[in-house]
Amino acid sequence: MIAKTPNVSAHPEPLNVSDFRDATQQAVAAIAPSWPLDQMIAVNPWWPQRFTPIEQVFAEQAVLSGHCPLMPSAYYLSHWQSPISEAHLAEAISTSGSALTVSDCLRALRSHSSDLPRWKPLAELCDRTREAQEGLSWQQEIQQQVSQFLALYHQYPQRFDAQGQGGEHLYQCWLDVVSQDKGIKTLTGVDLLADFAALPTQMDALIAEAAAFWQPILHDQDGNLAYCHALMHGLSGWASWQAWLDWQQQLSDSEQQEHGMGLFAILLAWDTVLARWLAKHRETAWTSIRQSIHHQAVNVRHWYHQAQQQLAPLWIWQQALEISQQRPWAHALSAQASVDTLATSPTLQAVFCIDVRSEPMRRALEAQSDRVQTLGFAGFFGLPIAYQPTDSHIHRPQLPGLLAPAVTASQTHATPERWLRMTKLGWQRSLDAPAANLGMVEAGGMLKLVSLLKRALRISGTENPLNRLSHTDSDWALTRDNTPLSAAEKAELGAGILRAMGIADQLADAVLLVGHGSETCNNPHAAGLDCGACGGQTGEVNVRVLAQLLNDADVRDAMAKQGVTIPASTRFYAAMHNTTTDALDVFHAPEHAEWQTWLAAASEQARATRANQFDQTPTQPSKLKRFFATRAKDWAQMRPEWGLCDNAALIVGPRTLSRQINLQGRSFLHDYDMHKDRDFSQLETILTAPMVVTNWINLQYFASVTAPEKFGSGNKLLHNIVGGHIGVFEGNGGDLRIGLSHQSVHDGRRYRHQPVRLSVFIAAPREAIDSILARHDDIAALANHGWLYLMQIDAQGAVWQRDRSGQWYHLNVAT
Repeated sequence: MIAKTPNVSAHPEPLNVSDFRDATQQAVAAIAPSWPLDQMIAVNPWWPQRFTPIEQVFAEQAVLSGHCPLMPSAYYLSHWQSPISEAHLAEAISTSGSALTVSDCLRALRSHSSDLPRWKPLAELCDRTREAQEGLSWQQEIQQQVSQFLALYHQYPQRFDAQGQGGEHLYQCWLDVVSQDKGIKTLTGVDLLADFAALPTQMDALIAEAAAFWQPILHDQDGNLAYCHALMHGLSGWASWQAWLDWQQQLSDSEQQEHGMGLFAILLAWDTVLARWLAKHRETAWTSIRQSIHHQAVNVRHWYHQAQQQLAPLWIWQQALEISQQRPWAHALSAQASVDTLATSPTLQAVFCIDVRSEPMRRALEAQSDRVQTLGFAGFFGLPIAYQPTDSHIHRPQLPGLLAPAVTASQTHATPERWLRMTKLGWQRSLDAPAANLGMVEAGGMLKLVSLLKRALRISGTENPLNRLSHTDSDWALTRDNTPLSAAEKAELGAGILRAMGIADQLADAVLLVGHGSETCNNPHAAGLDCGACGGQTGEVNVRVLAQLLNDADVRDAMAKQGVTIPASTRFYAAMHNTTTDALDVFHAPEHAEWQTWLAAASEQARATRANQFDQTPTQPSKLKRFFATRAKDWAQMRPEWGLCDNAALIVGPRTLSRQINLQGRSFLHDYDMHKDRDFSQLETILTAPMVVTNWINLQYFASVTAPEKFGSGNKLLHNIVGGHIGVFEGNGGDLRIGLSHQSVHDGRRYRHQPVRLSVFIAAPREAIDSILARHDDIAALANHGWLYLMQIDAQGAVWQRDRSGQWYHLNVAT
């Protein structure tokens, strides 16, 4: 973290090409990936910067992009006294090491200025010196030209040809297009074709040439880095897509092809061409612009420090808001820490995803009988699989985006209606794009008009045809590298999963494996409401596969040899929780099982609990059920469900710790019993995988609220799908929009998500937690640099918090 204003040398060390290349690589590496619409998962947009303190990252981003990822002062003032108390604010001041008093913080907030120093890119400086403001500005032209090219390039790759690979191919194809784009002169009045044609065709040569031009202006390596980061911020949506392409290369251990670097080269080429044209044709303007960029480069380190100082009071208020949420939970968890086990042996066990939407449903189900035990486990249920429909080349990951699938799951029999359903996918995509509806009616005639009318009248909804294929009751085949898994390999997989769930030695007669998915209509971001642990898909494939595996007699025999014995009376059932309607569907459930009535009653209770999220909901259970079902099928519905809004905590411990607490759907719940984890390997898995996933979810929602212009996707009404599945434009152009839409976090009157960092409560020894963090730099960085909070609940119910230096201190949970 920057502690003081650095001295700026008037004569910095000479820069060379390798310095500039290092700066370009750092700028590209700082961009987090964004998954495509059909695999949409939440992503921490600052994940690549996790090794830097959050305050420093936010200050630098505010300077380089103009977007500060903290709420405005009015937001914190509106929370003063409730929920933020004077005690919360005083604690935030103390833990931050600030010399301010409570009164100082109040005065600072009321007089806070949002005007932070900001780096101005070349195009913006150029626009300020234009003699006439006719046509597009340079900022608009560059963004539009590059964005439209990228959309065409990724949607129709067969139309582009070049010698290079990956990022090199992208740059070369763009250079070929832009060198012939006469529209630039039409829109700006400036002919740059010859300048583009003169650029090197190789990225390394371009970077070397650009370094020679820019480094005398950029002064030193701080200037290099600021310039390169600011370039990527200028088109950060597309930069995130390119980063995803690189992420997939890394997951598959393929040779790095620098997709992100290809986009950087394009933006660098635009800046270099425009600067050279100015130097040649607008000498006076260029002299002024050159001086401005040099001034920015010389002072950028000081600007970072200045921005961090200006934001310091807001950080105290942000932490006070977070403390106001943590203390009631810490107090409640502390009171439950002495409860050891359930009073009776369970008749029904139901394993849910740790998703916050599962918490109210689990509470509702547990309320039906003390013979119900629910558990929280990662929603992909530990299966490292990809789903491949029979006779198809589609290979859909069903696991977290952090991981690569190792096993392929396919049905053993083709679905008779498969081709009809796959054909319908084309209709579905076209109808889900509002601008295409009239064209599809003209092409399809009255048949499609009837379909549209049915949807307008809320008679039927929509569903991904691939998901419909997974509904079949056929058996599942598991293969690795096209070789079927043996019974012993399946047994190893199954035994490991049951041990990780903590129920390997205590299985009920009925065990529900409950995946979850959403049901919405006309929603490009529908996958973002499905299971993030399943790669932005529903969990149906995972629970069907796991139930079959654990019910298989040969697999059970092999599991017994590995120390896990499943009683003959135990039956595993695949089930699905529809998070839009709160329906619980169990596949192949026995007709007269007592627990069937428990499930129906739990659904009613969960719906009643959720009813206060929406206006004018009926109170009668049947009408409330119809209300939610109608909402799911309404293709004009902007807010079908609130997804993971208001997520704020992850609790890692036995369910007895939280069973008596109403967490209001704000906490991820991962069951964990340290007494069954002697070497703490299960805890290590939880902290290095589910905790990271919940951090990604938490900070995507945080960013979509605090910096929606940069990390949110804007207004749903204006969305147009790009490249079939890449992402959305807001309107017909501009940068690719990433993150959550405004309607996903705001109800028109207030935010439905409170932007607070994740608080992780862990019921395990502090020494074990420290040992795991010492072995894993990634998760240690999250704790050490303020990206989440780590808290420990000891056997006596005391709650301890870990500070950024790695020290634990006891919390007074009564405040």
